[in-house]
Parts: sequence; structure tokens; C-alpha cells
Amino acid sequence: MSRRQKPEKSRSTRKIRALETHPESFVTTGELAEYWLVSRKQIYKQIQAGTLRALRLGPRLLRISTAEALKFERLAKMAHSDATRIASLPSKAHIGRRRTR
Repeated sequence: MSRRQKPEKSRSTRKIRALETHPESFVTTGELAEYWLVSRKQIYKQIQAGTLRALRLGPRLLRISTAEALKFERLAKMAHSDATRIASLPSKAHIGRRRTR
């Protein structure tokens, strides 16, 4: 008997490790949101504002070119490591609150 080979990860579950070396020409909003550690809603807001260009493939299907995502990172002066650092900061809900005894 032969051992079963693990199926190759599908495109929808592939994580972005670095946009510069990402093998795909286009990324999904979910992949990009996970990589930048923001919500998909934030990605959609940037697309709506025109600061991040996306390709609409259907009524609910958007793709962002990897080159456009890199361009956005440069213009926003952000990097993946910056997103990690920002995500680790305390939320604004705790700022300005006084302790009660």
C-alpha cells in the first residue's frame, strides 16, 4: 500500500509570507487583511476611497494585484512588521481610563 500524499494547499488557504516574494499575481481581500493584520472591512474602505486599486471579477469578487498591494505599502509607509507591532499595542478603549479603588 502506498501512503496518501497530502493535497497541495488550495489557493484560498495560502498565506502571504511576504508580498515581494508571493508567487501569485493577485491576492484576495481576506489574504491581504490577514497579512496586514486588519479587517477585510478596512481593505474594502481603502478600495472604496481609491487608495488601493482592485479588480472586480463579479458582484462580490475582488482581487488586488500583488504589485498594487506593494505600491500601497510603500505609499502608506507600512510594512508587515509594522502591522504586527501595531496589532500588539493596547486598544484605545483602555487609554484615558482611571483606575477605581
